[in-house]
Amino acid sequence: MRKMNKLFFTMCMMGGFAVIFGSCKKNDDSATVSVNLPAFEEEAEGKAYIDVNNGNSFKWNGNDQIVIYNLDNQDGNNSEKAIYQTTANAEGQAFAEFSYASGDVLSAKKYGYFVFYPVEKVSANKLNELNYETFTVSNTQQYTKVGNNTTIAPEGMAMACDLQSLGGSFTLQHIFGALRLKVKGTGTVNRIEVIDENLNLSGTVGMKLHEVTMDKFTSLQNAYIAGGNDPFNNPNFMSVWNELKEDLSYSSQGDGKMMTLDMGDGVALKGSNTETSFYVGLRPGALKYGFTVKVYVNGMSDPVIVSKGVQSSPIKAGVIKPVTITL
Repeated sequence: MRKMNKLFFTMCMMGGFAVIFGSCKKNDDSATVSVNLPAFEEEAEGKAYIDVNNGNSFKWNGNDQIVIYNLDNQDGNNSEKAIYQTTANAEGQAFAEFSYASGDVLSAKKYGYFVFYPVEKVSANKLNELNYETFTVSNTQQYTKVGNNTTIAPEGMAMACDLQSLGGSFTLQHIFGALRLKVKGTGTVNRIEVIDENLNLSGTVGMKLHEVTMDKFTSLQNAYIAGGNDPFNNPNFMSVWNELKEDLSYSSQGDGKMMTLDMGDGVALKGSNTETSFYVGLRPGALKYGFTVKVYVNGMSDPVIVSKGVQSSPIKAGVIKPVTITL
């Protein structure tokens, strides 16, 4: 089970893949919101299953923060932005209550609410008239372990929610997926690099928040997966993609096709017959056109390199993609 050191929200659409938020359960408006954390699914033998006993569930830390927008779809200058925070009692809980901490005091609902994680990854102090916001995805993640479980670093996570009421409770929606590298061998791993053959894995993305809906995201993701080996030359996908870009006034700045997992002092492998897991959080759509993994082991002059071709199953929101590597 994983405790969130700081809940992380980033959005990335580099290389032309949209990242959008999921709809949430909601009741009446309130100054206090109750938030539940979602589990990941993991691909296995062509299927997906929820594995809540192997590090795929998450828990809050005390005093974690979220940012909530109350959006005016006619004039973003009237939109509101507030910081909500848990108490120390949230420590170790999958379900936590958040109360107002700072920023705008939210008035009655205007057009709709958006919830993001964390505050530090949201760029604008105040939205402009278009409700335009910019988000950042870094090119490095830290190897993270809680107790005996290896898990995804906060900077590799992305969760959010759009809703029509702040009352009652809701469950967050995953935006990013993850690559699980199951490495067999001996030695100490210093770092791992994941290189996408075509799409950027880090950078910034901006869009109009009030245009974000789960239906649009689902349509785009389905069209991308159904687009064959090259969705960007598939007219069905491009039609959905171009319409969405126009709706969101989307813009992006890619920063690079490589994501690095930094091991700090190094991680010792468990042997040739036992897997050591390493998780890398990635934007949905990544790895579709193929990818390369480089594993750097202490004492080896060159990394161990594993390359994969075009993927029928790219990275998907809330899904872990497993790959086994033998050194």
